[in-house]
Amino acid sequence: MGRPVRLRRSDEKAISVAAFQTRVESYLHALGRQVSIWEIGNEVNGNWTGPYPTVAAKLTEAYDDVAAAGAKTALTLYANNFGPDHCGDGLAELTPVQFSKRYVPAAVRDGVSYVLLSYYPTQCGGREPSAAQLSQALRQLHGLYPGAALGFGEVGLPSPVTKASLATAAQIMRWAYALNPRLSYYIGGYFWWYAAEDALHPGALLRTALPAAFRSEAGTLG
Repeated sequence: MGRPVRLRRSDEKAISVAAFQTRVESYLHALGRQVSIWEIGNEVNGNWTGPYPTVAAKLTEAYDDVAAAGAKTALTLYANNFGPDHCGDGLAELTPVQFSKRYVPAAVRDGVSYVLLSYYPTQCGGREPSAAQLSQALRQLHGLYPGAALGFGEVGLPSPVTKASLATAAQIMRWAYALNPRLSYYIGGYFWWYAAEDALHPGALLRTALPAAFRSEAGTLG
């Protein structure tokens, strides 16, 4: 199954662990007082990010540096497990739970502040998991990340919306922002990946749909 276009642009593989740590430290030095939550890894179980042991070393270094600075951390996992066909690139691409068990150290799992899912329904046969299905997935993750708040870090289409994809985008938005798995540690979250293009300028195709989605989320989660 093809990956979203944006993911092919990742330079994760080109950065060594040492260079990654240097980058983290430079960001903390420059922006430490301006950032409330630091993402220590994005879609880390995706098979386009490089060898899993290397990815694990990078996210661990990032966590250690951010935690030492006394800041909050977030870890984003690629949700490829909604559906019987794995929704990813085969069994070699680990699910969020599999990756977390094998490659996220206990100290990180116990200390990370937020664990977020990145999910693009069109990359998973159009599946829109129900609240019950989401609850089951999040319960599994919460067992591994007992102190973390859980939610969505990314959702949407793998490319900017067009008139041809508008109906699909609007449906995904309605589905995602209305979810309520009824878990005390669920924070909603979301982040429409192409919001700048899709909703935040005059004439954008989802300009009215995104505020409506946020209102739906607020009403659903209280």
